Amino acid sequence: MLNIMYEYQGLQDALFMALYIGAATFALMACLYLLLRRGNAFLGEEIKSSRVLRRWTAGLLAAMAASHVWWYVIGGYWLADDRLVRNIIAITLDYITFVPLMMCVLVRMLQDRRRPLWPLIPLFAPITVIALVCIVTRTDIYMSVVEYYMAFLAILFIIYYVRAMMQYSRWLRDNYADLECKEVWQSLLLLAFILFVHTAYGNNEGTLIMEYLAQVNTIAIIAFLVWRVETLQELEEN
Repeated sequence: MLNIMYEYQGLQDALFMALYIGAATFALMACLYLLLRRGNAFLGEEIKSSRVLRRWTAGLLAAMAASHVWWYVIGGYWLADDRLVRNIIAITLDYITFVPLMMCVLVRMLQDRRRPLWPLIPLFAPITVIALVCIVTRTDIYMSVVEYYMAFLAILFIIYYVRAMMQYSRWLRDNYADLECKEVWQSLLLLAFILFVHTAYGNNEGTLIMEYLAQVNTIAIIAFLVWRVETLQELEEN
């Protein structure tokens, strides 16, 4: 998430730092759990989850844990006195890791066919280019430009994902009588929740209470992802 904790009292708030470290640790533990355990902690061995989906989700959780590290290191130590560059670097790292990985996880939940993920590379490449240009030229227009571009990508992905999920739902109804542990409509709820919190958080100028909310939101996302991966039955592709 877009943590701006060092702009306010976050680093001096022991409770917040405990929550911050706890969220990072939870993400790392969940990542290792998905990578190292094949069994199912929620429904037992009766549900076999997709190994591919577990790996993509583990990658996303690793990025979430790493995000907490680089925001703390870049903001507290490496570029503590250079607000412009530290924000550009940390935000860009979030945008080119967390966001596309979340999209990959959501797409991999749809098991009717293997949809290509490589188009995400050219779609997110301009963010890195914009970041480099703003750092070299010391131009403070990064957020205003990137926010519009990210809004465009979000709308584009939502349109694509809704269409893909409709195709998946038709495929399920045509091939399975029992849809239990196969539907993924909850994924849209997750997407809507993330966008809502991101919008609310991004427009409050980083107040400490919203920093708390960002960490709680992170923990909720991690718990949802582990539950969703564990309870989604692996299906055979056409």
